[in-house]
Parts: sequence; structure tokens; C-alpha cells
Amino acid sequence: MAGDEYGTVDDGPDYTKRTTILYVVAGIIVVVALWWMFSSMDYVAQAPRSEWAYEMVQLEDANAEGYTGQDVRLAIIDTGIDPDHPSLEDANIVEWLDLVNGRTVPYDDDGHGTAMASIIAGNDPIKGGAEDVDLIIVKVLDDMGESTDSMVADGIMFCLDPNGDGEYSDRADVISMSLGGHMSYIGAIIGTDTKAAVEMAASFGVLMVAAAGNDGESDDGDVASPGWFPDVICVGAVDEDGTIGGFSSRGRNIFKVDPNKKPEVVAPGVGVISAWKNERYVTASGTSQATALVSACLAVMLSAVPELKHTGPSGGTDDVVALVKTKLMETSMPQAEQDTPHDNYYGYGLIQTMDLIDALKAEV
Repeated sequence: MAGDEYGTVDDGPDYTKRTTILYVVAGIIVVVALWWMFSSMDYVAQAPRSEWAYEMVQLEDANAEGYTGQDVRLAIIDTGIDPDHPSLEDANIVEWLDLVNGRTVPYDDDGHGTAMASIIAGNDPIKGGAEDVDLIIVKVLDDMGESTDSMVADGIMFCLDPNGDGEYSDRADVISMSLGGHMSYIGAIIGTDTKAAVEMAASFGVLMVAAAGNDGESDDGDVASPGWFPDVICVGAVDEDGTIGGFSSRGRNIFKVDPNKKPEVVAPGVGVISAWKNERYVTASGTSQATALVSACLAVMLSAVPELKHTGPSGGTDDVVALVKTKLMETSMPQAEQDTPHDNYYGYGLIQTMDLIDALKAEV
């Protein structure tokens, strides 16, 4: 649809093929490579944002109430950010770390991180759902969109203490991770660097969001890591009609209990328009886009319910993560084709920002 109206550029790369690199340690297979979560994309010559996507998750309604992510610190762990893109020139980047090349000035040599940042915190023409957040940008993915478990873990740890003073008072309120790698049950049991970092972040009341993955019907039967972990909100992707994207990975929920069954929620992730590096725009599909939208929803929620931030009277512990996940389970909207109360593709349903805000306000 966007391509027909605005004109597609046919030199868009094929980002549908990413391979997992596996490591054998003492006979146990663990993940060492992760990648970001696009299923397909096309460049578009010029484009506004996909209004329907923001409306579906009630971000439009929340923004109209004055909730725009103000005074919320949101971290994006990805490929970086192009701060000179017209849609991101006014973004408030408060912290930056490059774990790939060690550069001190924000940049994006891939484009994926720029896309996610525009969905969350962009300005015209790609106006983000939480445009007033304070951004912590951590580059862990290289120009091929690949990273490692240990690097992602280091990225999460940076988000807990950006200034390195050991007090954690400047930590992120939300961490958005539109990335993932395959996780074996053995690897989950013995633990990984990312698992340890996730557990520490949750203990501080940080809300973490990660992509379910784009393996679809041919996947390994489970969502990607770090979305696999119980403390992380894992996100699948639906189209404009609320139908699951054919690429969106399903969860395997043996031994998992509510509200931690995977994925937890879905959000629009099919044909979503975003910024790209070098002043370009794309229309793309993947659980990445859905993850960015859910991250924006949570940032907006925290601007409406600041009591749940780590600086608030009800924040700063893993009780916040449990409460938010419970209310997500209770307020997300079941879709026509999903099983209830939980579906291995749709989770508990489509996230509804205002309904979540109202439910949480009643609890604090």
C-alpha cells in the first residue's frame, strides 16, 4: 500500500536470512550470535508514519491525553541511531554506548536501530508513539545486524548504570530489544550472560521488551532469546486486520505459567513505515516493529503512571515487572483467530495502551 502511493525503491536489501552461530562448550550448545528481527522491507521515497498501527494499540488516544513518554528513560539496544535523520533530529539522546566499534558519537551503519528509534521517539514525518522519552542508545549489532549473547548482556548492564557510578539511579525505565537468537532449553537451564543481565534488570523494576522472532511456520518451535526469558515481555506481530504475520514465531509454553507465557502480546508489525539511515524511509514487516510499538506503549504508560518508575513510590523492584505483565494479560485485546486466554502466536492479545494505563492506575 505504501509502496504504491509513495513509490518503492527496488534496491532494498534482503534481510530475511539470518543464521545462528552455535558454540559447543563441554558438550552443551549455547547461542553466541543474535540478529535483528525484520522479515522483509522496501525503501520508500517519502512517507508519513503508519497511523493505523498507532491507533490499533491506543497510542493515539494516550498521546491525545498528554502521555508522550515524558520523564521516562527508554533504552534501545540495536544497531545504533542516525541522529541527523529528519525524523530524529529532535530526539533526546541522553546516553550512548557503542559496544561494536567503540565510537563516541551516535551513528548507525545498518539502519535497523534508526527505524526502531523513529517508531518510538521520532518526529515528523515519522512521529513516534513516545516522542518525548529520554533515549539511551546502545549499539550491540554490527553492520550485518549480528551480535553475541555477551555483548547484549553488556548492553543491558550499561542500561542499568549508564554513568557507571554504581548507584543505578540513572537506569532505564524500559529496555527495547528488537533482536533475538535461538535458545535451547539446555542453554536456558545452565544460564547465559543475557539471562543473568535480564534477571538483574528485572530486580530493579526495569520493563524489558523483545521480539518473538521471524521464523513463522518453519521455526524451531519457540520464541527467540531474550524474549524467551520469563521477565521479558515478548512480542509477536499482526497486520492491519489483527491477523498474525506468517513470519511471527510461536511460543512453546511447557512449564510456563501466566502471565509469562510466550509471546505475551502482539502489536502491528506488517507493512509498518519507519525512518532508515541516510534520510531514507522504509516499509517493513517483522516482530521488530511490533516490539518498538510495545516499547512506546510502555513508555507512555509510565508517563501516565509515574509511580511505577524506579523513582516512584511503587517502583524499583521486580514487583513492577510482575504487575505490568499481569495487567498486560488482563487488558490485551483477543484477536479473531486466536485461542484464549493465551495463544502460542497471539499471546494474550493486542496491547491496549489506555486500558493498561487505567488498570495500573487502579493499582497504585
